[in-house]
Amino acid sequence: MKTIYTILLALGFYFSVQSQVDPVKNDVGRFNRPTTSQRAEVSQKIGLNFIKINYGRPNVKKRKIFGGLLQYGKIWRLGADYQTVIDFQNEYVIKGDTIPKGEYALYAVPNKENWTVYFNKDTKGWGQYTYKPENNVYEFNFPVEKAPEFTETFTIGFSNTSLNNSELFVQWENTRVKIPITISTKHRKEIEKNYAAALGLNERALGYKYYLASEYLFLEDKNYEKALTYIQKAIDSGVSAFYTHFLKGEILLAMGDKKAAVASAIKAKENLWKGFSNPEWENKIEKAINNWGK
Repeated sequence: MKTIYTILLALGFYFSVQSQVDPVKNDVGRFNRPTTSQRAEVSQKIGLNFIKINYGRPNVKKRKIFGGLLQYGKIWRLGADYQTVIDFQNEYVIKGDTIPKGEYALYAVPNKENWTVYFNKDTKGWGQYTYKPENNVYEFNFPVEKAPEFTETFTIGFSNTSLNNSELFVQWENTRVKIPITISTKHRKEIEKNYAAALGLNERALGYKYYLASEYLFLEDKNYEKALTYIQKAIDSGVSAFYTHFLKGEILLAMGDKKAAVASAIKAKENLWKGFSNPEWENKIEKAINNWGK
């Protein structure tokens, strides 16, 4: 009896460990061997913080995936093995819905023309086998695209990334789905607060910070008047490098003042650092001088 009790206790401990341990870090049951669908992590900084995804990567293996292995209209864990988990390290927006900072399990229902993607609050389960629809907190629909190339290994990644925006893509076999992500209003205010605080500091590098703030306002906010004010402050404070004058030219061009934009590009050329060899910048400035005035 004691022997049976000991075996049951050991089995209970084993299954308890299996249900709680991340197989990637402590693969007790598999003796830390490589898995059939290897785990992967991908991350991208958007705004101030990162979005990170941990997921399993199955292979096609000559199978028909969508409409075959993965039936249309059926829930899928968006990967393999245990949950595909996305970690939002700040607040982000997807299709008008503001998603708070935190971790979510990702699920999808693939269809021929579109996918329904769910953000689920249960991040500790084992794929669709423990999926409960009542744990879904967000639901989105995205159109299906033909992948630019055949993809043997299931892939999640980021593309078309700028300071505040990106597209999360899911790609496998000949299918690709893109999820547009942008920072929230709250997140944007954090950025504004950060550069406002930095610009209030009385320090030697203040001029360069005005340049960085101007670049952000120009690229992301399209606030050209304020961007022009800040870049002029950077130049007036002594940061009179080629890149500050070139940015000033880009801002003036966006505001419709071509003549002043060309003058700034010429100033950028005059302020190239002596001994500085960077064909990319040299060509960029020369091209601007030739084209901006047309």
